[in-house]
Amino acid sequence: MKKWMLAAGLLAVLVGCNMSSVPEARDEAYKRWDHTRAKMLYGVAEEQLKVGQLDQARNKAQEALSLDADYIEARTLLAKVYIEQGHYIMAIAELRKVIENKADLAEAWYLLGVAQEKEGRLTEALASYRRAHALDDSHLAAVIAAAEVMVAMGRIKDAQFYLEGYTHLAGDEVGMYELAARLAMIRRQYDKAAKYYQQALDVDYKNLRYRERMGRAQYFAGQHAQARETFVALLASKQYAAPAWMYTMLGDCYMVENRPFEAQRVYRQASQRSPSAPGVWVNLAKVALSINQPTQAVIAADQALQRDENCLDATLVLGYALLRQMQVSRAIGVLTQATAVHPASGMLQCVLGQAHAAAGDYALAVQCYAKAAKLEPKSTLARELLAGADVKELSKID
Repeated sequence: MKKWMLAAGLLAVLVGCNMSSVPEARDEAYKRWDHTRAKMLYGVAEEQLKVGQLDQARNKAQEALSLDADYIEARTLLAKVYIEQGHYIMAIAELRKVIENKADLAEAWYLLGVAQEKEGRLTEALASYRRAHALDDSHLAAVIAAAEVMVAMGRIKDAQFYLEGYTHLAGDEVGMYELAARLAMIRRQYDKAAKYYQQALDVDYKNLRYRERMGRAQYFAGQHAQARETFVALLASKQYAAPAWMYTMLGDCYMVENRPFEAQRVYRQASQRSPSAPGVWVNLAKVALSINQPTQAVIAADQALQRDENCLDATLVLGYALLRQMQVSRAIGVLTQATAVHPASGMLQCVLGQAHAAAGDYALAVQCYAKAAKLEPKSTLARELLAGADVKELSKID
């Protein structure tokens, strides 16, 4: 009898244990099923985000999180959607939750930096980007983003120093070379900028904008032969529509290389693309003077002055061209009128003095040269003209 009762008691205990484990097993099964459904919803949301269906992606991500609140990937995706929709504060809140669960997730810190930067919280964004890179030193996008934030904060030198500390690791990360080049351009380190643009082109050789900017950097670095080659190659591309400034720079390169007729050709193309800019007409006037075409120089200088009546360069070239044509009276009139607008120009006084000298009035020429020398004491031209005019004036008196 006792044995039977003992067996029954043991059976009751075993049955009781099994009965108590059923709800736990059932709960685990439900959690696994909910997570499986959440993963399916996440996959749909991910595809919708890729094709720009932001509202749908947000809804699916939220559904996934309602099934599994700890699903980090779904919460991260929801934050990405919020960033794309411009809901930066909401994105920050979601990413904070992600980081609370997994503080060493570099991508979450990077996205947090993106949202903070968009929200204008630059100091926080910089810290987040740097944290992302500290967690994953291969995350070069975080380095680029941190440098961009420094630029936005006005810390150009710091941004350049920081970025250049990682350019040796850039590899195929073309954005790093491009940003390094931009920073070098801002700081007028044109030779360095040209090198970085060349590195960017080594990675993305079809990028015409990088080539364009490299040519510009070469031009400002005084590398005129290289700039000319770059610009000519760009102009040969059917996919590229060259701006007027490129023709101007190319013309300048030809002038440096003493190829004025080729310069004249491309300056004309610049004037066709930007006919309202007085500078392109001034260039045409200058090159016309250099190849002894004073009539063309006068026409081009007049075009420049029609667009900007106070353009000093156009006035100077016009004065020289008129003297070449022996239109001395007109030259004196144009230059004298300009002195009222440009009273501090020593060069204008020099040209006016030459006009008076051409008219035989050496006394007025001496006055102009003396004024030029006073305005620009370091001007060798003014001193030489003054010395020459003084000799002629004295010989006339003798």
